[in-house]
Amino acid sequence: MNGVWKSFFDQIADRYEREVFTLNTVAEVDFIVEELELKAGACILDIGCGTGRHSIELARRGYRVTGVDISSGMLEVARKNMAEAGVQVEFIECAAQNFTAAQQYDAVLSLCEGALCLFDDDDDLWSRDMAIFANMAAALKDNGRFIVTVLNAFRLIRSINDVDVAAGTVDLFTLTSRFENEVNGKDGEEPVKVRGIERYYTPSELVRMVNRIGLKIDKVYGGTAGGWLREPVKLDEIEFMAIGRKKTPKS
Repeated sequence: MNGVWKSFFDQIADRYEREVFTLNTVAEVDFIVEELELKAGACILDIGCGTGRHSIELARRGYRVTGVDISSGMLEVARKNMAEAGVQVEFIECAAQNFTAAQQYDAVLSLCEGALCLFDDDDDLWSRDMAIFANMAAALKDNGRFIVTVLNAFRLIRSINDVDVAAGTVDLFTLTSRFENEVNGKDGEEPVKVRGIERYYTPSELVRMVNRIGLKIDKVYGGTAGGWLREPVKLDEIEFMAIGRKKTPKS
């Protein structure tokens, strides 16, 4: 996600937090703290942190947070929001697949397709997200917890037909779709559009992926942004959520 999507997020950074799925930050952080069993003062890595809404709310609660994002525009907004909140977060500009942590963390987050699932034409559809998960595993302490949300393949499959596949809009081999996304412009401005590739996952595929690089998924919930619930994945949900931990050498 080094070209098209980076440019898109740079352009929409100043209006990103107007989107409806960004409005439940406090409730989402309540959920994160409870599900990851975060202790006071824990160190947290937020990969694909965007404008820092989760990072900053976690810092307000006394956690030590590092946020990583590829978009300089999003990080500019994040640093402004951080200053207004009167907290301290370490924000780092870096592609998630290239990030090497300088320390180990108690917990890692990657939410709302901030790093996972969004691809450019020159990205490897099989290895890039795996590299991000490997970097998450390397950044976690033994038994450290993680939470991610990814695009739901069940929804993709239920929404398409053979015409879509024949047209090349959807690739069933890679579970990807070529997609145009749009965010409303400022008053009087044209919407900002992006054409990219979205990668979808099934829960079983995600379990197998992360197991290979030393992570274990303990729970899978429906996880569409703005409506996190401790319930099974619904077939037509946009996203699902996986919660787990780094394996110990003996596990």
